[in-house]
Amino acid sequence: MASNELRLKLQRRREEEQASGIAESLTGARTLGYVQDDEIPDWVRLKVSEWMRSDSSPDSRIDDEVQDKVDRWIEKFAHDSGVGKRFYCRTGLVFFPWLDCEVDDGDWVRELRLAIGNDLVIVSRDKKVAVAFFQEEYEYLAFSMAQ
Repeated sequence: MASNELRLKLQRRREEEQASGIAESLTGARTLGYVQDDEIPDWVRLKVSEWMRSDSSPDSRIDDEVQDKVDRWIEKFAHDSGVGKRFYCRTGLVFFPWLDCEVDDGDWVRELRLAIGNDLVIVSRDKKVAVAFFQEEYEYLAFSMAQ
């Protein structure tokens, strides 16, 4: 077996455990499986790359000193942007890049941040709305795009 094949096989095995852990930790959300990058429109990837540039202008921001309000701010921004209760969330994993989630009111944002991290990219179920949240040095930034 070529070394690259072995590396990919080992990475997939590690990611299977991580993916399982992410799904199990989201008690405030129903997880409906993982989807691949090719199931998410190309405009999302392009827009996220644009948003990650240092000269991009966020649609909203919140000071990181108000940690107790960040989850509610993220939830409200996603809702107001039209994400809805069912969406795809980017995981940062190569083999399991997007988690299909359905949420109710509750701690789903906190759980996502604990499981995936503070930088979140969420795409609506109909794949027409994307939002992203990035933690910067002293604040959180939010971006939204609708097709």
